[in-house]
Amino acid sequence: MYKLILIAFISLFAGQLPYFSAQGNCVREPLAFLPLVMNDSGYPPDTDRKPKNKRNIRIKDQPVKTTVKKSYALDPVDVPEYPTEFRMEKYALPAYLGLEGEYKIDCLWVNSHPYFSIWENNKLNPYGFNGEHFADTIQLILFNSKDSILWHSPLDITTITSDFGLRRASWHYGIDFRVRIGTPVYAVFDGIVRVIGYERRGFGRFLVIRHTNGLESVYAHLSRTFFTLGQEVKSGEVIGYGGNTGRSTAPHLHFELRYAGNAINPNLVFDFDSNQIREREFRIKPDVFAYLAEANKIRYHKVRRGDTLSGIGYRYGVSINKLCQLNGIRRSSILNIGQRIRIN
Repeated sequence: MYKLILIAFISLFAGQLPYFSAQGNCVREPLAFLPLVMNDSGYPPDTDRKPKNKRNIRIKDQPVKTTVKKSYALDPVDVPEYPTEFRMEKYALPAYLGLEGEYKIDCLWVNSHPYFSIWENNKLNPYGFNGEHFADTIQLILFNSKDSILWHSPLDITTITSDFGLRRASWHYGIDFRVRIGTPVYAVFDGIVRVIGYERRGFGRFLVIRHTNGLESVYAHLSRTFFTLGQEVKSGEVIGYGGNTGRSTAPHLHFELRYAGNAINPNLVFDFDSNQIREREFRIKPDVFAYLAEANKIRYHKVRRGDTLSGIGYRYGVSINKLCQLNGIRRSSILNIGQRIRIN
């Protein structure tokens, strides 16, 4: 605490620039400070093999030891206040956020919206917020050409193969689009890369972008990505190629929009039939998350003659191990007609 006070006191007279430190506080850095440049995202670009240490991001010519925690929840009193509707060009001398001693980003990315104060680079949803309890109205600006707030469709051609909603036993929190391997995938809004990951039995190679407007977008089953953690991206930039990685039966793009970790139906923001944005502004209200009441329901399958765990799992898209875990049974357990098997 005394160190932070001393740093703040010294920097007040030194005329230095604030950045977000690995310890989780906005401190100050000389104006000559420049952001470190990464030369590797930590993931092999042309292979589906998951690296042994996905967090081992090296700084070119500047190796740094990592000794800090994974995520940071900022105290509002420790960070400078910026207007919610900001333009990046206003800040010729930006603040930088240093995470794990490996890369640094603009402090605006943790100050512009309340839940942005939590930064985690290896979790899709680190926020712990249940959208069912959302009781406010928040207006987000999606498009304003005068202020250079632009948008772009995730694909040139948006052919939906699986929509947002209930799909077999589980809720599909995004939209699947038909693509070919190598189809360009675009960032829908300006933002910064918060997560780059690989899930062999899930999203495959995926990328999460935190946007200036308050939303986050998810792009999954990619064959390749072109951005690194903490790198800023403009709407319309190619962030990767469509693919068939992870749990996927055919090449497709799984696309999601989220607010505070809770999925929003992308159809509320985009009209994919015409490939246009619906409105310049988007209001997040309780009814946006009304689907969660249905999505969070526990569902069961009633065993019929001839049913097996493998057949039930295939029907609902659930692994046998998951069925056994949910129902406290073994693979060798005998199923009885009329028995209820939990499937989600």
